[in-house]
Amino acid sequence: TKYLDRIIHSGVRMDRLIQDILTYSRLSRREIKLQPISLDKLTRDIVTQYIDMKPASGVEILVNGVLMPVIGHEASLSQAISNLLNNAIKFIAPGTKPKVRLWTERRNGDVRLWIEDNGIGIKPEYQHRLFNVVERVHPEKNYEGTGIGLAIVRKAAERMGGKAGVESNGVDGSKFWIQLPAP
Repeated sequence: TKYLDRIIHSGVRMDRLIQDILTYSRLSRREIKLQPISLDKLTRDIVTQYIDMKPASGVEILVNGVLMPVIGHEASLSQAISNLLNNAIKFIAPGTKPKVRLWTERRNGDVRLWIEDNGIGIKPEYQHRLFNVVERVHPEKNYEGTGIGLAIVRKAAERMGGKAGVESNGVDGSKFWIQLPAP
């Protein structure tokens, strides 16, 4: 049964990888119509879903104030925010209760959404690789994933006329951001 379990695990991982590659590919090809989006409503809906999906984990997600609206594509933005929230909850030291904080700020006619976590952080020397396809900074045996989630975030932001990035000292969690035009 040990070999069968390994085969099943590999099959599940391959399926996730294929699904993520398809999502990334669709972002590159799909025509998207940009429109004003209530980032406040969209983000609160996504946060509610996450808290409902992970009630036993003790996830704490705080949205600071009213989030400013942006110009974007709702499905792409929803995917990007979901990926960042999922990472904020997943990349946490064992025994640590995940805490995530979201807020927005103006940046030269744009709006920047910040998603800050209390996770394991990302050392500055690895941050330039994070948003590439199939790049992993942390070992898969510790944290599952395909290495495509952040590439999807960046591709989605770029397709909407924005950008994405991260700030972290590699110790005290991370602050990811998506910056999009303001309406």
